[in-house]
Amino acid sequence: MLCLGMGCSPTRHLAEKERLLWKIDLEGVDQTNKSEIVPLYQQTPNRKVLGYPLYLNLYYLGKRFYNPEKIREKIAEINNEYNLKLQKAGSDSVEVDRLIEKKERKLAKKQVKLEDGNWLMRTVGEPPAIFDSLKLVHTEEQIKIYLNAEGFFRSTVTSSTETKKKKVFATITIQEDKPYIISQHTYELADTALLKLLKAPENPSLIQVNKRYDESVITMERARIEQLLKNSGFYDFRQQFVTFTADTSYTDYTVRLKTLVANPTDTSLHKIYSLRNVYFYSDAGLNRFGLTRDTVTLGDVHYLAYNQRVKPRILNRKIILRPGQTYSATRTLNNQRILSNMDMFKFTTISYTKVADSVALDNPRFGLLDAQINTFPLPRYQETTEIGGTFTEGIPGPYASIRFRVRNIFGGAEIFDIGGRAGYEGQYQAGEARAGRRTEIGADMGVTFPQILIPFRTNDILIRYNPRTRFGVGYTYVDRNEYTRTNLDFTYDYIWQRLNIHQFIFSPIDINIISTPRISQSFQQELDRLASLGNPLRQSFNNAFVSSINFTSLYNTANYNQTNDAKLVRIFLESGGFLGQYLAEAFNNLASYKFAKASLDYRRYHPVGLTSMFVYRANGGVAKPIGGSLVLPYDKHFFAGGSSSVRAWLPRRLGPGSSARINRETGEYIHSFEQPGEILLELNSELRFRMFRFGNTNVNGALFLDAGNIWLFEEGQQDTNSSEIIYQPGGEFAFDRFYKELAVGTGFGVRLDFTFAILRFDIATKVYDPARPEGNRYILTTFEPGKLFSTNSQTTFNLGIGYPF
Repeated sequence: MLCLGMGCSPTRHLAEKERLLWKIDLEGVDQTNKSEIVPLYQQTPNRKVLGYPLYLNLYYLGKRFYNPEKIREKIAEINNEYNLKLQKAGSDSVEVDRLIEKKERKLAKKQVKLEDGNWLMRTVGEPPAIFDSLKLVHTEEQIKIYLNAEGFFRSTVTSSTETKKKKVFATITIQEDKPYIISQHTYELADTALLKLLKAPENPSLIQVNKRYDESVITMERARIEQLLKNSGFYDFRQQFVTFTADTSYTDYTVRLKTLVANPTDTSLHKIYSLRNVYFYSDAGLNRFGLTRDTVTLGDVHYLAYNQRVKPRILNRKIILRPGQTYSATRTLNNQRILSNMDMFKFTTISYTKVADSVALDNPRFGLLDAQINTFPLPRYQETTEIGGTFTEGIPGPYASIRFRVRNIFGGAEIFDIGGRAGYEGQYQAGEARAGRRTEIGADMGVTFPQILIPFRTNDILIRYNPRTRFGVGYTYVDRNEYTRTNLDFTYDYIWQRLNIHQFIFSPIDINIISTPRISQSFQQELDRLASLGNPLRQSFNNAFVSSINFTSLYNTANYNQTNDAKLVRIFLESGGFLGQYLAEAFNNLASYKFAKASLDYRRYHPVGLTSMFVYRANGGVAKPIGGSLVLPYDKHFFAGGSSSVRAWLPRRLGPGSSARINRETGEYIHSFEQPGEILLELNSELRFRMFRFGNTNVNGALFLDAGNIWLFEEGQQDTNSSEIIYQPGGEFAFDRFYKELAVGTGFGVRLDFTFAILRFDIATKVYDPARPEGNRYILTTFEPGKLFSTNSQTTFNLGIGYPF
């Protein structure tokens, strides 16, 4: 229908001499990076979807409804209308300003529409890429510059074109030839102190002999030299002092590279600076006329403030700049980061003032600096409210949360948080092929201290790692059709981090008191039936005291919008029950568990061109009852399926293994029960790409492929006498078949990027279902539209906030 509406030929709208750039082939790239050459194209063909110029045809569709004459008439009407209104406004300056602003706003919208077309042309559509031969020449020039920068000085770049039915097929041919190799690297500088530092074995150069000449390495080497010297006290040193010369006249395909470091124009030496005084202003920018700031000196640091809100002894643990130290740019940035991570200050800057020569040291090689640390406090009170909705199991549901934060509650830079949340969502009932409801209400509060709270002093050692201690308590109430469950938890956490990309959390105390005051009769019967077969799932719903010690390592280099080349590695280790077996005795009728759990989540983010990203994840874990316990606490199991797992399966409905429940009468596979597991393996991949822009919102797409499952260490006895259900075994993990039991699903997603949040819609379909007999597990061709929204549907819809991984 789209093709019929716009005409199948994308060239039918072109003028007589116009040609459409249809394709660019790049040939001869063997040694360089093709992905770095493609962005150098000065003109690119229109994007295609499966070979079809979808966005170009959408542009032409919009153009059918585009009438510039009507827009010009509307612009004239606006001008006439507001000119009359301005005459009537007379000397009323307020009204005149309002009318002018409104007129300009309306005219600006019309002007955009006149110049760039209507909404479909501007946002979804893509104007035709009219071939421009001059841009192809400029492309050759840019590629040649790139090849020279990569060391291919004798390379050539040519292009040719072929026109078929007003479509231009361009070919760019590169002859790289051999790259030039660095045969010698020397230094030339008059300052012997700098020369000694640069040639020190502990400061190896990025430029290496017998490696290919590469200007990007030279750029990094210039930055390395600047950073090295600025960390060694050379406060005034800049990259502009560093230059390079390349001599190719000695031997073919070789370069003799020389690094030159110039001296300052006003002296023959680069001066080394050390710190004389350190001043900390906790209310910088605030002026109170007639008053002077109170000064407290602690640890050779002067703390100045009109009102010392945060105790100086606490701040003193966060200052790593001290008098007598040699100036260091890295130390400066680290101290700025440490203070920013406290979440106490709106801004943190560190500046230096040179001490006048008359006061400075006598030796012309050395100088003195005074450091000023300037901060300004954040508001003491902060409130955050969130209201939204979910779409789970085909049923929409609202949710809301509110959080209240108090900073510096005890005067020691502590943070007090308290919050509440409530939500209602759809939830398929266990044992019934229909949707029920799930209500969750929760509240929590906690206090975070800016130090490690232990009997002996370690904060001086950990100061660079932003150490914190957090006490937290929370309560969660969950009401489902099958049961009502409450959880009272208490956590005691130590938190520290290396830079901003690697965080560690050690929780020596993690206690949960779980109560299940209500279990429906049908669900209780199901639990009893499983217990009679040796399945201990019923114990997971006992009133329980669950305690554990756990450790988390989170390494994450991805930015907020996940648009950079990055990775994430999350390691989680947990041991439970050894504290609980003693404390549980103080509570009547509370079971305790002993268990061990470990998981590893690895994610990789690869940019593909300028507007696409390829992301993949491997996620696995094991959890096992130990020390005489027969079952895990229910919340410690692994589950598969759902919007952040294998998306073609309903949440928590996949697995375990190749086991299944089959309706004896209809032969349908039943997916109405949550399936807890003890072993998890998930593999996910996703290609994210930009589609179009709607107003201020980016609309992006994603193609994804998911695989995974859960398994048990030991499979319980199965009921073979049921008159309604056939129980198919296969839930136990086995090395000789687990890879055959990885469920596979694929699909397409749309992401609405509002900058502050990502709203995600995914539709996924099953490709390989391990619950089916071997030989019949590939089910991609099976599709039943009538069961699209049922629990046994081949296709599943998911809605989520944020990216799935």
